[in-house]
Amino acid sequence: MSKRNIWLSILAFVLLALAIVVWLMRRHDEVKYKEVLVLGHAGSGFLSPLNPFNPLPSNSMASIVKAMEENGADGVEVDVQLSQDGVLILYHDVTLESMTEAEGIIDNLPAAGVVGLKYKGGFFYDLFHDEEIITLEVLLQRFATYPELPYLHLDLRNQNPSRHLYYAQTLMALLRKYAYPLERTVFISPNPAFLKAFREVEPQAQLMIDTAGDFEQALVEAQNNQLNGICANGRDVSPQQVQQAKAQGLQVALFGGKSRSRIARMINMRPDAIQVDNVAAARDLLE
Repeated sequence: MSKRNIWLSILAFVLLALAIVVWLMRRHDEVKYKEVLVLGHAGSGFLSPLNPFNPLPSNSMASIVKAMEENGADGVEVDVQLSQDGVLILYHDVTLESMTEAEGIIDNLPAAGVVGLKYKGGFFYDLFHDEEIITLEVLLQRFATYPELPYLHLDLRNQNPSRHLYYAQTLMALLRKYAYPLERTVFISPNPAFLKAFREVEPQAQLMIDTAGDFEQALVEAQNNQLNGICANGRDVSPQQVQQAKAQGLQVALFGGKSRSRIARMINMRPDAIQVDNVAAARDLLE
């Protein structure tokens, strides 16, 4: 066989393989439900090598802007931590060393030692971004320029239970400063005591419990504490569980989802909102 025929055979094989991959990715992407809010999960999601390629760190400004201004999300979910001196900072992980060259937890550090730290996702990812840790206030300032304020799901991160009330007071004061509407804001935590601190500060706050992998227990906690909803990983729940929660008058938000098939599955479970790592795919499915 000539070299030309060998290369043509290889090319044909590669194209066939790509066609199969695309078919596998799209074969379960039909959606039968459209009434769902699409939120960027920590902005545009987390560092990912493919489907989709995403070099933007979670909660970074570029990640959030991409979800909102490029891909048309209805809003975003962000992770909020409180510095030692009372500044609300966007960061996902417990420790700074996971994504920066600094060490420690934000609760124990002044904001000046955290805000502006460069994200480090590894050599390959860092070729594509120059992002740094930002405050929640910087994000609210950006949103204040929009013609309509986005939906905002706030994943509450606090390692010190003695500061639950102080955290709630600080966060609510900032949202009031920017006149952020309560009907577009949801507060999420796996800790009912933390959520109750928000109810003490703002009785009308929409409170959602994160299932932390145990949907049935979260249902019990939501009922016992008169919470407004449940947030769960879309990979870990069934359509029946989602409908069980909604039948009890609870809102349901599902998070995760990079591939079209996974996102379609989440949408077809009929939640009120999805927090997805691939906003573009979710938007395309819902058109």
